[in-house]
Amino acid sequence: MADKIHGHCLVCDAVAIGINFGVPTCMPCKAFFRRNATRLGIQQFICKRDGDCLVTYKRRRSCNCCRLAKCFRVGMDKSLILSDEEREARNKLVEMNRLKRGKIPKLQCIKWMQPPYVLRMTISKSSQYLSSSDQTLLSNIFHAHETVFSIKRNDSSICIPTPEHISLHDYANQISHGFQNSIEYLKCIPEFARINTDDKIRLVKNHFGIVANMNGPIMQSTVPNNVMTTWMTIFGAEITHAHLKSNQLLQAYIFDPVLLKIIVIILVLSSGSPRNLGTTDIDQICDEPLTIFAAQNVYVELLWRYILSRSASEQNAVKFYSRLITCILYWKKLSACVDEYVDNLASELKQMNPLIQDMWPKQAEVEDITDMNVPKKIII
Repeated sequence: MADKIHGHCLVCDAVAIGINFGVPTCMPCKAFFRRNATRLGIQQFICKRDGDCLVTYKRRRSCNCCRLAKCFRVGMDKSLILSDEEREARNKLVEMNRLKRGKIPKLQCIKWMQPPYVLRMTISKSSQYLSSSDQTLLSNIFHAHETVFSIKRNDSSICIPTPEHISLHDYANQISHGFQNSIEYLKCIPEFARINTDDKIRLVKNHFGIVANMNGPIMQSTVPNNVMTTWMTIFGAEITHAHLKSNQLLQAYIFDPVLLKIIVIILVLSSGSPRNLGTTDIDQICDEPLTIFAAQNVYVELLWRYILSRSASEQNAVKFYSRLITCILYWKKLSACVDEYVDNLASELKQMNPLIQDMWPKQAEVEDITDMNVPKKIII
C-alpha cells in the first residue's frame, strides 16, 4: 500500500513510507536525515572515494557523506526538522485529537503483561461501551491533566529531582512540587470539587504516598541514575528495588493517554489504605462518605467501560482489569513501606516543607480520628 501511495524513496529507492521533510522517503532515510542534517557544521562528513558513491537501499550505509548530500539533492528540507520540544507538542496534539475522535493509541504493555489484550479503540467499539458523556468525561480528564502538567513537563525537577540527595527532607521538598500539581489536577475534577473541603484534604492526605509515587513515572518514564543513587542513599536497597519494580509496572500503562489519570482519581476517592489512622472505616475518617463513594463510583464504572472499549472481548477486559488490580495493590504496598520508614525519622520530618509535613498524621489525629485536625497549609 505504501508503494502505491508514495512510490519509492528518492534517496535509496526503497519503499517510501510517506512524505518526510518534503519528499517521499523510507523510514531509515527519514531517521538518517533527522539525525545528521542538524550536525552540519558540527561534524565533518567525508567521502573516502570521489564524493559520488552510489546510494541504494542495499548500500545506503556505506557512505554517510554521499547519502546526506543526496538527501539535500533530492529536496529534503532541514528547516522541517522539529526540535524535541516541538515534536513533543505535536505528539500531544495528535493524542488529544485521537481522544476527541475516540481513536486512542494502542496501549503498550511490558513483557510480563503479554499478550497485550487492550487494543486500539475504534469508533464503533467506542460507541458500543462509551456514551457521549463518557467521551466528554475522558476528554476532560485528559485536558485537565495536560493543562496542569504541560507547563511543568520540560522541567524534570518538578516531578523527579535532578541532583543527587543525601537527606530525605531535601528529596521530599523537591518532589513536593509535583504533588502540589497533582492537587491542582484533582481540583479540576468536578466530582472531587463537590466534596466538602475538610474531606478533600483528608482524602489527599490519606493517599499522599501512592499519588507521589505515581506522579514521577507519569511525568518521566525512565528513572535517571541520579535518582536511583538518591533512593539507595536515603531508603536502602530493599525500598529502592521496590521503587524500581513499581516504575516497571507503571510502564505498561503510561502510553495510554487517560488510564493512569483515571486510576489516580479512583485511588484518591478510595477508603483504602488510611495512613497510620488505625481504621479502614471511611465513616470514621470523613464527614460525608456517601458523597465520596458516589464520586468514586462514577470513575470506577468509567474505567471498566473504558477498558471494555479497548479490549478484544469481555474476557480479555477481565484479565486486564485483574492485572491492573494486582499492580495497584503493589503500589499501595510500596506506599505503606515508605510511610513506615519515614515515620521513624522524626528529625527529617521536621525539616520538610509545610505541605509534606502535613501529609503525616499528628499524634492527636491518631488518638481521635473523628475530631481530626485538618491541616490548613494544603490549598484545596
